[in-house]
Amino acid sequence: MATTVKVSARIPKGLVEKMDKLIEEGLYSSRSEIIKEALRDFLLRRRVVEDFELIGYLKSVEKILKEDWESEADEYWDEIEGVAYEPKE
Repeated sequence: MATTVKVSARIPKGLVEKMDKLIEEGLYSSRSEIIKEALRDFLLRRRVVEDFELIGYLKSVEKILKEDWESEADEYWDEIEGVAYEPKE
């Protein structure tokens, strides 16, 4: 059985009423179930946003890295078999 932790939070009355309506309609069994699903969705969206931010950062430095790896100064790393870098065109 999963371990749970009780967390108290103040939620606006309007949101609680909407949650209760979803329970009455049989879509959820409890407020806790709704809150857990909402939190999972939030964390998933947050992770996706963070991944896109990282991808954006990597794309912004890719040209600089490509120029650096293709420079004459990088020949040293070629000789010692450094890490290969294949930029996407």
